[in-house]
Amino acid sequence: MDGQVTVKTPPCPMCGKTALLEVDADGLRMWQAGAHIQRAFPQLEASQRELLMTGTHPACWDRMWVEDEE
Repeated sequence: MDGQVTVKTPPCPMCGKTALLEVDADGLRMWQAGAHIQRAFPQLEASQRELLMTGTHPACWDRMWVEDEE
């Protein structure tokens, strides 16, 4: 495998929507074989890796961790 592939993410636990993410094909093979996601996709930002693993969009992540302003 080489090049880029488009992967459909799992549904976001907050909003239920999926996303499409373009990733390195070799990295995807490594990750699916059990490599840590940071090793398989060092070029992705942490938010992109989270999206790939759990489907959580960056905006939904922020909403999950908003602190009460009281």
